[in-house]
Amino acid sequence: MIGVTGATGMIGGRVVDSLLSAYPMARLRCLVRHPGLVPRSERIEILVGDLISEPDCAEFANGLDIVLHLAQSNNPAASDRHWPSDCSANMITSLNLLDALRATGRRVHVVFASSGGAVYGQREGIAYYDESMPCAPLSAYGIQKLALENYLSLGVAQGWMSGCALRISNAFGAALPPERRQGLIGVAASRHRLEQPVEIFGSDETVRDYVHVDDIAAAFLAAMHRDVGFEAVNISSGVGHSVREILAMLGEVSGREVDVKRIDFGSRQFALTPRMVLCNAKAERIFGWVPRIPLSEGLTRLWND
Repeated sequence: MIGVTGATGMIGGRVVDSLLSAYPMARLRCLVRHPGLVPRSERIEILVGDLISEPDCAEFANGLDIVLHLAQSNNPAASDRHWPSDCSANMITSLNLLDALRATGRRVHVVFASSGGAVYGQREGIAYYDESMPCAPLSAYGIQKLALENYLSLGVAQGWMSGCALRISNAFGAALPPERRQGLIGVAASRHRLEQPVEIFGSDETVRDYVHVDDIAAAFLAAMHRDVGFEAVNISSGVGHSVREILAMLGEVSGREVDVKRIDFGSRQFALTPRMVLCNAKAERIFGWVPRIPLSEGLTRLWND
């Protein structure tokens, strides 16, 4: 049986859909707080609960062979507001899950949704970040992601689990709530559709690479059956675009110019890395995964949905 956390999120929902399509005989168990957001299927067991609860984690872990762990309740900007509560809501919950999996004695395979943009930090003159580079996170969010990667690596080394961490770049492919503070393309599309200004945090020359949610789901499926010892693997398009370029493309797709409102983080907020483009060669080498959906096609799909 395959367990999924974070099944109601943008990526998690697409992962669940992909699992149902790719594995007609597979059975899924989703741990969620809001069951109404999960697709109804006789092959999905919905467990209403929370990872902060050790009994809920134990019930979820029982009998699982594979876990795709995508649950996350923070983002880089929000993670620095109050470190203890943020750690409790994200680090402790994930450790509860791992401890429950260890208690089953089944050597469960775990694929963890980490963050490529948050764990590497910032270095001058780097064109592409690959997995061999030292990590130096600039936010509590990145620190937690990297710490959880290390816990997974420890579990694999101790022999009671197998697994890997997918360092996901900037996901896009679905409209996101216009008030959200993470997910430039999905939020920008929603605000532009509502004829609201798109809020830009920092410089519009900030460069990121954007990977379609369908490609990310395919990466999770590819990683499910690859027991290669613990590996952290970038999942990215490998092509960088500035915020300005993204908004110009959105304007072309929509047929009207995007209105922009600039937001100043302030001196006490976390720093945005000017350029973060991830090399994805390792994902192809280990999982046979490559991104299939270019940015222009994904933007057009998103706007026309």
